[in-house]
Amino acid sequence: MPLVEAPWGRIVQSRAKSAASSSTLLLLSALLSSARSARAEQDAGVPEEPASGLPIELGYEVITVRGSRPSGAAQSSVVDAERFAGESPTVAELLATSPGVSVQQSGGPGQAAFVSLRGASPDQSLVLLDGIPLQGPGGDAIDLSTLPSSFVSKVIVSRGVLGAQLGAGALGGAVELVPKTTGASEPQFGVGLAAGSFGTVRVAADAVVSLASAARSTVAVQFDRSDGRFQYERQFTPEIPGAPYYPAVRENADATRGSLLVRTEVPLREGLELDTLFQGTVASRGLPGPVGMFTPRARESDQGGIFGARLRAIVGETVIQARGWGRASLVQLRALGLGFDCPEAGSSPACAVQQSHTLGTRGELEVTFPVSRSHSIATSLSAGGEWLAGNYAGIHRREIVSLGISDDASLLGGALSVYPALRLDFIGNVTGLSPGLSASVRPFPGTAVEPFEVRGGAGVSFRPPTFSELYLDTGPTQPNPDLRPERALSVDAGLRWKTHPFTASAGVFWSRYRDLILYELFPPARVKPYNIGAARIRGTEIQLSVRLPLEAGLEVAYSFVEAVNDRPSATQGGRKLSYRSPHRLFARLDHQGDRLEGFLQVQLSSATPRNAYGTAELPAQVRIDAGAGVRVAGPLWADLEVRNVLDDRTQQDLFQYPLPGASFQATARARF
Repeated sequence: MPLVEAPWGRIVQSRAKSAASSSTLLLLSALLSSARSARAEQDAGVPEEPASGLPIELGYEVITVRGSRPSGAAQSSVVDAERFAGESPTVAELLATSPGVSVQQSGGPGQAAFVSLRGASPDQSLVLLDGIPLQGPGGDAIDLSTLPSSFVSKVIVSRGVLGAQLGAGALGGAVELVPKTTGASEPQFGVGLAAGSFGTVRVAADAVVSLASAARSTVAVQFDRSDGRFQYERQFTPEIPGAPYYPAVRENADATRGSLLVRTEVPLREGLELDTLFQGTVASRGLPGPVGMFTPRARESDQGGIFGARLRAIVGETVIQARGWGRASLVQLRALGLGFDCPEAGSSPACAVQQSHTLGTRGELEVTFPVSRSHSIATSLSAGGEWLAGNYAGIHRREIVSLGISDDASLLGGALSVYPALRLDFIGNVTGLSPGLSASVRPFPGTAVEPFEVRGGAGVSFRPPTFSELYLDTGPTQPNPDLRPERALSVDAGLRWKTHPFTASAGVFWSRYRDLILYELFPPARVKPYNIGAARIRGTEIQLSVRLPLEAGLEVAYSFVEAVNDRPSATQGGRKLSYRSPHRLFARLDHQGDRLEGFLQVQLSSATPRNAYGTAELPAQVRIDAGAGVRVAGPLWADLEVRNVLDDRTQQDLFQYPLPGASFQATARARF
């Protein structure tokens, strides 16, 4: 049976399975558009502060996320969100500045967006907020558009198989969102207002509230609204080379979202502190569908939130941390008709409201103690569970227990550092062991080339099947409760040079995936997931940052990915995996002055395979953005930004969602 491709993007909020080239599979793809977000068919703490003035820190040091868990990645990047404050960027746009990152947009402002690391699928990349893992409905990848960027102070991107350090599912890597905190000497109140094309408006504000006993709370709110109506150009016969383009208008792409963040730090006594985090969001948006399969009345609403509390105690040289957290979400889909747009006031069962509730809880205990002045060990234990309830899935639950140990040893007078880690996860009826090892060496200490560093790492881990894959039955999509975990092995190595004002890094990696979950036709007209996929992915990542005279800076991030289908197949084996751009380039020149600021940036992606047979591809795309700002008076700044300066209205994402042409945005912001 031919493979039904499962791309990354979302036809709608739920998981969609895009079809292959035949008309039968295209019809089936439409039916599946209400099922789930797309899966690639391959599917083969406080961090160190960035160096002053650098928009991105090129990290080979062990970056620690909340809970003091070192990422163990040979290659990491730290994006300082404040550097982009005048542009009101989304979380997806912040991530796109790092090498090894691919972001899939589903159209215009407020529509779904997902992140992929090193060619892995979004489901194989963890996203954490303050150390708490985030998930979409049914355990699927988190939609980045649900995460307000104004709450984020830094974004840490760690690449590689990191299950030993961060838990099951981190096959491509992990993204850590570090929420805002404000020191006692910093401004206590900030506000921003942005408005632009397509009726887009953003209002954001944050404040620091001093409480009793030296406790402090950071409160942040963000509201986003866009009517999403933009002009684009489409081909009616894209399979014919040189087919003409015709103008069209994007409909039913509006989006409204409100979000709240409250983070509190309470010093209880010397050596003992408590911090809590709450983040909630509520939204409604249209689901317009891809080109040729429009759904002009489909709607989605979602509500969700997380709450976590952490108690940290220092006893001598031992650090003890106890933490508990919970997350919950509700997603409702209306007028989808299992892929076809329902008629207005349609009453058939296919047009009924589809909804799913998800809940996850976890308790964690971590103890870090020194063995010697240059050697420490961290042990951890966590336990909890997750639940799913929905129209097409029923009610399901599974327990989660994890045991971990990691080591941090400095040898040869500090020239060599070694970070081994081991983690054992029990997730429902799945048991998996994830070992990992990374090391760094400075071969020339005390010399003029002391900033030169060599780093390498290796890891083995797994991703358990999601509730969606195991239990979600939408009619066209049949679940498979017998699925096994996906498994991956990765090795990487890299070099870094870090001085002020120049930092550069280069690295290579090789990954092997097996037991990948793919969807195949299941007679008579359904698809079902099976563990039949395999893939190998290798690549190169280069990043540099230079501070120039006149308070200017240049940064460049380049990624090369070669992803090959290892599935035994006469038609697919040995071919390039679809939905992976082999070459991606991000370049940015900016000026950050006391009274003036501005930037010019370019994003380029090469032609991308669009199916498993090498017969269709997405053309190469170039996007140029530019902006400038001025400090009007006191702390008040005014900025103007132009996106897609070339006004290319033919661009689409990988799954035929049209992207906007040129757009404008004006921003006013101030901190007091």
